[in-house]
Amino acid sequence: MSYAVYLKVETQTYQRFIALQQQLNSGAKQKLAHDLGDILADVSIQIVQQVFIDLLEQQKTRLTKPESHKVAEDSEKVIAHVLTTLRKYLPWSIALLSNERLQPLVNYFTTMIRQEGESIYVRYDVDDALINKTLQVIGHVREGNKPAIADAFVCLNEIIDVGVTQLIREPKDILKFNFVVNKTLNGVIQVATNMAYKRLASLGQEVELASAPYYLDHFLKFLHSK
Repeated sequence: MSYAVYLKVETQTYQRFIALQQQLNSGAKQKLAHDLGDILADVSIQIVQQVFIDLLEQQKTRLTKPESHKVAEDSEKVIAHVLTTLRKYLPWSIALLSNERLQPLVNYFTTMIRQEGESIYVRYDVDDALINKTLQVIGHVREGNKPAIADAFVCLNEIIDVGVTQLIREPKDILKFNFVVNKTLNGVIQVATNMAYKRLASLGQEVELASAPYYLDHFLKFLHSK
């Protein structure tokens, strides 16, 4: 069975995106880069909210050990940095681009949008081999294999990085930035993702066996069969 990751987007944000896409494809003269930057930042923040912030908020209600609060605080600092980076650099990166250069980017993102009932999702594909490996490792965790927890979180990092490639790196390449902007963005992406991946990997070392399935189930709920 093949899987993809589905990340929910607010309906109002989706409607703004579709309206902007229609303007771009109809040859609108007014500059739309600022509006698109705001929309992309909003979508990114909504994704981080449901994947990480919701987990952290729920996690805090389950903490019993003092050292666990330090773990939660460290995670919150990393997520806050990622959110600040997204809000700053997404609008900045496209602020000066023409409508003509933005059009391929918008049409690219349109191919990743799925509507199911009244819900809107951004969807990205994940290689079957990676999904199968992840599910197998998570199965070991459920069987009581504590060392498998760290491996499971490494797999989650790999799945998230597939999303970073399809939602950030490939769209960046579509825009064909000049050397300076491209180098800046590559550095920003690397720093932000490395921080997030290290924190998630550390979580895999810190989580107790009894609570590990809770964390893993949170991430698995974004995985849907195609």
